[in-house]
Amino acid sequence: MIVDSNVENYIRSLSNTKDSRLFKLEKYAKENHVPIVESEVANFINILVTLKKPKNILELGTAIGYSSIVMGLSFSDSNIVTLEKNSKMVEIAQNNILKFGLEDRINVVECDAYEYLLNCSSKFDMIFIDAAKGQYLKYFKESMKLINDMGIIVCDNVLFRGMVCDEKALTKRHRKITIVKRLNEFLKYISNLEEYKTSIIPIDDGMSISYKI
Repeated sequence: MIVDSNVENYIRSLSNTKDSRLFKLEKYAKENHVPIVESEVANFINILVTLKKPKNILELGTAIGYSSIVMGLSFSDSNIVTLEKNSKMVEIAQNNILKFGLEDRINVVECDAYEYLLNCSSKFDMIFIDAAKGQYLKYFKESMKLINDMGIIVCDNVLFRGMVCDEKALTKRHRKITIVKRLNEFLKYISNLEEYKTSIIPIDDGMSISYKI
């Protein structure tokens, strides 16, 4: 646990989803074991988008479209490209986006996120990375080429259940070692970039926010 469970539960009790449509998506994700951002992370993203007002957003990792929809509802002038390689998730996300009337502003692209980054020539005001955790460093490096000045790159799950700083946990979960080592490398990299200001936030499973100066 990164945050004490009592504190975490208390925060989530205060941040209960008030939009019944979003609540249905949360329920679906829980019942079908689809990973989406927790309610406190969704609220945080909502605040970020509301304050930053990014016109163009790129998301890596769509799943059922929950976080894309949260961002789309947070700023009515935003246009979002969200990447998902699972064709079943693409279909579910598109249907959910349609229910919210956001199909004109959220474009779900079925593809490999890294391949898209390598071939993309568009620029974005915000990039939200919530895809394969072991690939964050290479995602971030390519995202740096696409982010506008004063743009932000936000990454979810960067503390990986606290395992990034727990050597004992590594000895018990060998298959996670590679991911944890790569996340450690990623966190050190983004924390030492001269052209970015980065904050690592211990919320839920950990988030990072990097602001391009």
